[in-house]
Amino acid sequence: MANAAVASVSSPGLWPRIWNSKNRGYFVAFLFVLPALINFFIFRYLPILAALRASFWQYSLLGGYGNFNGFTHYVNMWNDPLFWKSMTVTVLFAVMKVPLQVMLSLILAVFLAREDRLTGIVRGVVFIPVVTSVVVVSILWSMMYHSQLGLINSFLSLFGIPPQTFLTNPNRALPAVTAMMIWKEVGFSMIILMAGLKGIPVIYREAAIVDGATPLQIFFRITLPLLKRVIMFVVVTQTIFSFQVFVPIYTMTRGGPLDSTKVIVYYIYQYGFRFQDMGYASAMSIVTLLLLLIISAIQMRVFRSDVEY
Repeated sequence: MANAAVASVSSPGLWPRIWNSKNRGYFVAFLFVLPALINFFIFRYLPILAALRASFWQYSLLGGYGNFNGFTHYVNMWNDPLFWKSMTVTVLFAVMKVPLQVMLSLILAVFLAREDRLTGIVRGVVFIPVVTSVVVVSILWSMMYHSQLGLINSFLSLFGIPPQTFLTNPNRALPAVTAMMIWKEVGFSMIILMAGLKGIPVIYREAAIVDGATPLQIFFRITLPLLKRVIMFVVVTQTIFSFQVFVPIYTMTRGGPLDSTKVIVYYIYQYGFRFQDMGYASAMSIVTLLLLLIISAIQMRVFRSDVEY
């Protein structure tokens, strides 16, 4: 009995073992991320659940919930040619935008990674479009694309090229919007890749130079493999942003001409807010979300790297 009493007094209780310095650090870190978690739960996850519920009902913003439709919206979506065309246009937009933007931003990051006054000015100039309002940028580029008075056609006329139609030509409208979005967002990708380049230890490059490696060999065999995870982040985020494009389409083309720029988000907007069929719009949103999850998982699988530094 005496030994048990001594052991019970000398041994620490359960609470001091739980509330140690390590767990206190975890708790403080959790408090810092708690506002972001609350924001995601209220403004991200709850709307997703609400959209999932609405996709099974006849629902509009003005009339509220009506009849239960089950999977009717999803069946109608499968037989909707405009849905498939909008999805095709969106995928085509992402295929044109993401690879070109990543390659251009990687080139800019490599050449502007030096720390001097001139490169700092160039980095600032490249990054200015990122912080500029997309509505303002879309209006300005619409004026530049004008077939008669636009800046681009004025420049082409210097070389004897006749005026070209951009936003009113079904074959040129989507590439024109893509070029504008690459110009606007290339600075964001450049900053991310530049941070990744600066995170690569200099010792690898120095060892390769000592071994007689050329700059191209250093870039393709050392820099790119070590930058693979950063490139994966840029590719995944830019793909998601490409599937969410809406403002340039609404401002510049309204989905035209001949639905050549009607991306899936603009089509969802039309059904939800113009046709007042929020149930069908919610169903398309859920399918788009699932497609994005699948594409992101494939991209992370492709760009997965076990190289650490």
